Amino acid sequence: MATTSPPADTRPTSVSSVVGSSMKGLDQASIMGMELMAAVVVWAGIGWLVDGWLGTTPWALVIGALIGNAAGLYLVFLRGNQMEGYRDLPKAKDLVQAARDRQIHGR
Repeated sequence: MATTSPPADTRPTSVSSVVGSSMKGLDQASIMGMELMAAVVVWAGIGWLVDGWLGTTPWALVIGALIGNAAGLYLVFLRGNQMEGYRDLPKAKDLVQAARDRQIHGR
């Protein structure tokens, strides 16, 4: 009994290609989470050291954690834009110049 394989266009995609594409997304998500966590830990640590130096417990620690959170979220934002390909969008100054050109030339 000979078995025939389905035509090439109806074959399911290979497991390795499906797993590879989902692992790439998982890799990016885990990197984003680690960047956020590292930024908070580093800046909170800096705040803790400043608290020990100045004796202002816990204010520098809190401020450091807030700065770390903001920095981490900014890094997540940048990584998300890279994943979506937004870095290829025109810069704001180019958009402003195009708007000025339209206004001057009446287009």
